[in-house]
Amino acid sequence: MPYRKRGLKVASSLLVLSMVFGSAGVLAAEAPGKSGYSQDEKVVARVDAERAIEHVRYLSEEIGPRPGGLEAEKESAKYIGDVLKGYGYDVEYQYFPVADQYIATVSFADGKSWQMGAAPNGKISKDGVSGEVIFVNGGKNLSDFPGDTAGKIVVMAREATTADYRTQVNNAISKGASAVILQSLVGSRGNYGQAFNPSLASKVDVPVFGAAFIQGEWLKEQVADGPVEVTLAAEHFSNLQSVNVIATKAPKVKNKDTKQVILSAHHDSVVGAPGANDNASGVGLVLELARVFKGYNTDKEMKFIAFGSEERGLLGAFHYVNQLSTEEKENIEGVFNADMVATNYDKAKNLYAMTPDGSKNLVTDSVEAAGARLGNSDILPGTFGSSDHVPFHRAGIPAALFIWMGIDSWDPLVYHIEKVYHTPQDTIEDNVSAERMKSALDIIGAGLYDVVRKDVPALSK
Repeated sequence: MPYRKRGLKVASSLLVLSMVFGSAGVLAAEAPGKSGYSQDEKVVARVDAERAIEHVRYLSEEIGPRPGGLEAEKESAKYIGDVLKGYGYDVEYQYFPVADQYIATVSFADGKSWQMGAAPNGKISKDGVSGEVIFVNGGKNLSDFPGDTAGKIVVMAREATTADYRTQVNNAISKGASAVILQSLVGSRGNYGQAFNPSLASKVDVPVFGAAFIQGEWLKEQVADGPVEVTLAAEHFSNLQSVNVIATKAPKVKNKDTKQVILSAHHDSVVGAPGANDNASGVGLVLELARVFKGYNTDKEMKFIAFGSEERGLLGAFHYVNQLSTEEKENIEGVFNADMVATNYDKAKNLYAMTPDGSKNLVTDSVEAAGARLGNSDILPGTFGSSDHVPFHRAGIPAALFIWMGIDSWDPLVYHIEKVYHTPQDTIEDNVSAERMKSALDIIGAGLYDVVRKDVPALSK
């Protein structure tokens, strides 16, 4: 999910858990995680959080960082497509062009490597530059650099403004540094900064990399223990294509009035981040619900979609929506978009159903009703305009984002996303909760099923 500082508000009223309104009728919730309606239990009893997390594991550990347009994103698409084909779905791969990427690799003597961003105006070389790492405090003044800077790879915590970090880079080069690594900052909400592409005023003849905050801390710790030798290489990737993966489930009976419902998640990650929660978790949820729904007759056509290049500006979702005809857009009844649905971050206390303007629609109503039927108080409404639900909303299609977040009641603009969001620490070990995944599967799955199932009177257990 792209970072967004503003535009988030939360409805002040909490859900009333004792009553449920919607197509399922009215019934008091029985107990947390249990519903009096058989259609809910058809989902809740079958979804498996650990199975979903196995998909997260493959995407984040076997493939790793999946920047939009690069080979790893295509590996991700193939994995997702193969899983959906294995469930019996027809699968389509939808390709679209994306802008160039400048990717850096830092390699260590023990064979380990890290992915960072590279400055387009820095030296771009696959052969790389090797040298000893030194950590410099400051860097805006030449006096900050030690006398033996020449030939060293200089690591500095980047200054906040572009002009100031350009001064740091220029000073390091003037002192003879063979390469520069700028460490990202901690954000205003305490989030660790991500890898980035430094912007330089003019071309320089040394590599200049942008490291995630935690990568800078790790380098600092290693340097404190003794000399550290690394090799820095960078590559310019051009003529790139990103990819959406689309699986279709036909309705039991289709006619001219048959509607379509979409369950989606993006499968790319930012540079340097394995993207376990953001957003392999959303993909894991989509794949697990696709497995469960395959066995049920539904009255609506269903699409299970993994969008590419969300992190580069919602490009996959915009491409998908823009190629739809007016009739096809009007035929979409709702879009359930899962993004960051399994964090273990303690301040992200609720699963939110977010729309860009805070309005409610069929999607938000269905999941709020499902949460109430299940006695699950995790789900709350809110406003957020930074994920793949946005292109659908702009096209007039009911859509909502599902995300775990914490929001301070005294100020709805103060919200909490995990500290390791968009960083190398977005791993299963550091940032994924099976319990949160199960809650999301239950609520989203039950709400989705209530929308697509055959419209018959609700059956109490």
